[in-house]
Amino acid sequence: MGEAVKEVLDSEDADTLRTMYKEWGSFRTTLELVEMVLAKSEPKIAQHYEEMLVKDPMAQELGHHIRKVHKMTEDAVLDLASHKQFCENNELLTRSLQVRNPYVDCMNVMQAEILKRLRESDNAEEEKVLKDALLISITGLANGMGNTG
Repeated sequence: MGEAVKEVLDSEDADTLRTMYKEWGSFRTTLELVEMVLAKSEPKIAQHYEEMLVKDPMAQELGHHIRKVHKMTEDAVLDLASHKQFCENNELLTRSLQVRNPYVDCMNVMQAEILKRLRESDNAEEEKVLKDALLISITGLANGMGNTG
C-alpha cells in the first residue's frame, strides 16, 4: 500500500490521487482503515520482540525491512490524507489509543521476557509457570489490542 501511494504521489498523477481521496468515499474509507491500522501498530514493540528473541540474522534483516516499509507506508498515508498524525479526525480512537497503549506496551514487554525465559528454561516447574504466564499474556494482549491483536 505504502509503495503504491508513494509512487503515485511522487509522479505527475499526484493531484489525481489527492482528488480521488477527497471525492471518492470508498477510496477514502479504504485509506482511513489503513490509517487506523497504522495508528494501532507499534513498530518499536515489534523491534523489541526481535531484539529479545530473534537470533537469525536473516530474520533480523526481514524485521528491519518490514519496519522500513511500515514507515514508508505511514509517511505516504499521512501525506495523502494531509494529516500530521494518524486518525486526527477521529478523537475517540485517538483517546482510546492514548489510554490503551501504555498498558498494552507493558504487557508486550513482559510477554517478550516470558518467551525469552521460557526458551532458556530447563526446569519443568519453571516452564509450567512460564507457560501459564504466556497464556495469560496472550489473552491480555488480544483483549487489549482488539481488532489488531
